[in-house]
Amino acid sequence: MGELSETLEEFATISKGYYEKIQQILKDQYCWKCPMHSTSKRTNCNEIDAWIRITGAFEQGIQGAILSEDISKDRLEHITSRYISKLFKKQRMPLKYDKTIILKLKENTEPFAKKDDLIIVKENPESIKAGDLVLWSQICPVSILWFSKAKIAGHIPFNIIKISKTFHKDGCRYVMSEDNMEIPLEHITGKILKIIEKKDPIYSKVV
Repeated sequence: MGELSETLEEFATISKGYYEKIQQILKDQYCWKCPMHSTSKRTNCNEIDAWIRITGAFEQGIQGAILSEDISKDRLEHITSRYISKLFKKQRMPLKYDKTIILKLKENTEPFAKKDDLIIVKENPESIKAGDLVLWSQICPVSILWFSKAKIAGHIPFNIIKISKTFHKDGCRYVMSEDNMEIPLEHITGKILKIIEKKDPIYSKVV
C-alpha cells in the first residue's frame, strides 16, 4: 500500500495547487464583476465555486479514462451507479428515515405540471413502478456538489418523466421512460406522490 498511499498524497498535493490556481483565476477574471463581490469573504462563494469546478473537471477526467478503454456509455452508467451506491453505503448514518419534500414550480413542466403547482416528492425512492411520475436530474449525478449551488440559485435542473417499465441490467435496477430512455434507478431523485394545483382547496393551506 506504500506506493498507493504515496500516489494519493501526490494527487492531493496537485489538487490543492490547482484548487488555489482556479480560485485565483476566478478572483482575477470573474469575481470583481460579480454583485456579490463585497460579501464574498462572508459567503465563501469563491471557495465553493472553485471546489465545484475542480470536482467537475476531476469527474470528466475519470469518465474520459473509462471511455478510452473501449467501454460503452451504457457500461459507464453502470459503473457510475455502482460508484454512487458504494459511496452512499460508506457514508450512510445509522439513523434511517424517509424524506418527503414539497416543491413549488417556477415554470411549466408540460404535460405533467404547470407553473406554481406544488409537487410532493419522496426522495431516493426504493421502488418505482410503471405509471409513476419521477424527478430525473438533467446533470450527471456523480458529483453532488452542483446540487447545493443549484438550490441557492433557485434552479433545480430536473425533468418530470413518466415510467413505462422497470427492469434489471448488468446487476443494476433500471427504469424506462415513456420516450424509451433507460435510466439507472440511482439516478432518479424522487418519486412524485401528488401534484397540487392552485385551484385545489388544500393549496392555500400548504403554501
